[in-house]
Amino acid sequence: MRKRGNKYQYRFHVRDPITNKRKEISKGGFDKEKEAEKAMVLAMADYERGMLDLSGKFTFQQLAELWLDDKEGNVRESTLYSYKRALNARIMPTFGQLDIKSIKPLQIHNYYQKLKNEGAAKRYISYIGTILGSIFKKGVSLELIYKNPVQDVDKPKMQKNKQKSWTAEQAIEFLKVARARSDYYLAYYLALLTGMRIGEVLGLHWSDIDFEKRMIHVQHTLTLNEGKYVIGPVKTESSERHIPVSANLLNQLIEHKQTSRNTSEDLVFRTKKGKLVVPYTLRYMMKQLCEELDLPYIRFHDIRRTHTSILIDEGVSPKVVSQRLGHSDVSITLNIYTDVFDQRQVEATDKIDEILSGGQSVVKEKNEGGKSP
Repeated sequence: MRKRGNKYQYRFHVRDPITNKRKEISKGGFDKEKEAEKAMVLAMADYERGMLDLSGKFTFQQLAELWLDDKEGNVRESTLYSYKRALNARIMPTFGQLDIKSIKPLQIHNYYQKLKNEGAAKRYISYIGTILGSIFKKGVSLELIYKNPVQDVDKPKMQKNKQKSWTAEQAIEFLKVARARSDYYLAYYLALLTGMRIGEVLGLHWSDIDFEKRMIHVQHTLTLNEGKYVIGPVKTESSERHIPVSANLLNQLIEHKQTSRNTSEDLVFRTKKGKLVVPYTLRYMMKQLCEELDLPYIRFHDIRRTHTSILIDEGVSPKVVSQRLGHSDVSITLNIYTDVFDQRQVEATDKIDEILSGGQSVVKEKNEGGKSP
């Protein structure tokens, strides 16, 4: 405590929890010494509760860099690249140099509206909001801010698109034509028989296939990293899985291997020049074939949905379906394919009614037949 002219000032030292450096906290302008003492006690109490602002100006860009450091090594390279691209292209021009303490919910709301007016899709705005929310959550955990300004702002509501899939008959029709017309018929066949994702199909190595045990070990995937396609590990622990395959599929894989060029990467699917096959190639050819056949066009990912629907139609256990798809829990499968399971519930209801109602008719006929005339 000291007097400067006619006014009193308090001073005390604390350790900054962010930088771990000693920092002097001071404030002057008090008419009486007791007023300065009381203010110092309150300031020290705020420090103990973590409510004293020690950071000075801390920009959004600084916080985003800390957030990215945390993400590096904990998410896929393609995901990290997507975060950086969204930050640099959309978020930093608006928030980069702002003090994070000055960013309020109204600014977030106005920012969403700005993106909407610029023609950004609802899904993209929602994605941007998710990144912002996660970054500010980091700021709260570091006690740089006391509240996340994103958490109470509504993101644009996503309109759920009706999911599509083929019937078994449509899938068979597609495969017949693809076998005659497409160099990548086997990729489509593999996806329909296993439910593998497009990246998993294109990332498949010959060494991932156990021909004796008739098993595919899904452990690689094709991803986009820094604008280039690369082969890397699958996204999650549950995505790495073993899928039993049919003898027919294995025979076709063996035939494909015998006619394929050998490369150091040992990939099952490559271009004629031995390069990586990119997802666009399969999607484009798939669309062309659908137009020729007058089949409903579905995304390559919906082949996975077709695989699931066929298995469910054949009475395969949801647990087995979940394991084939690489879901960490059967509840994920049930939630994603809820409409498929709901339809089977209706069919099950009709089936049980048919069985029991038919049984009652038989009992009734027997009873009536046993009565005296």
